[in-house]
Amino acid sequence: MYVFYICSKSGRCYQIVIEAVFFDLDGTLLPMDMDEFLGQYFRALTYKFSKIVPPGLMKESILHATSAMIRDKNPAQTNQEVFMEHFLPKVRSTSQDLLPVFNYFYGHEYKDLKAYARPNPTAKEVVDKLAGCGYRLVLATNPIFPKEAILERMRWAGVESAPWELITSYEECHFCKPNPLYFDEILSKMRLSGEQALMVGNDTEADLIASSLGIKTYLATDNLVDRGNSPWKPDFRGKLAELPACLENLQIYPAKSMVLNPAAPLRQRRK
Repeated sequence: MYVFYICSKSGRCYQIVIEAVFFDLDGTLLPMDMDEFLGQYFRALTYKFSKIVPPGLMKESILHATSAMIRDKNPAQTNQEVFMEHFLPKVRSTSQDLLPVFNYFYGHEYKDLKAYARPNPTAKEVVDKLAGCGYRLVLATNPIFPKEAILERMRWAGVESAPWELITSYEECHFCKPNPLYFDEILSKMRLSGEQALMVGNDTEADLIASSLGIKTYLATDNLVDRGNSPWKPDFRGKLAELPACLENLQIYPAKSMVLNPAAPLRQRRK
């Protein structure tokens, strides 16, 4: 755990304690063209289900159910339960018929979609470095996919072996980005306050909304997603590769409150 003091131009410093780093996956740790990837994903899934679900209905039904997951605010239902509640009536089938096909697809055929991702070794380097510094790690991907699909994409990114304390998936989570309750659920599971966490992501809306809970944010600009309508501003921004240096270069002082010369050299102390 590191204690950070952010100093204003006047020299007054404010304490920040960062204990955990939350990483987004798609576009942050795993670069990809989401439109291309999702197009190939829907094509593969539609083909797999073509004997059960009319091809013209599959994509429409998945998008309908996914939209319901993202809007849902019911803490009593997991995202998977919400998805199936809206998906099954659209395709006029049952979970007993469809779940085995979903499971086979994600366990055996989903891996072929790696061809449409663009893994960057920087992701593993950054994650390993922060783990080595003692940060607690959370894979804070939008939980609209089964865990098996998320673990597969983590393998593509080269980060599957990192000491993740939590991986958000649709089987276990009850909310999605950009709902602040998604981040609140993570904080609760990790027994953290917002001020003890840093969210690293590339989406100015879905990731930076973590700020509403007091979570500090780092906007990774390598594959920036900015629709121009986000009211949230990042605390820090830069390339993913610059994240460790950003954390290391924050001014860190031993006292809880102080006024310092803002031109003083940087110092760092591990708590």
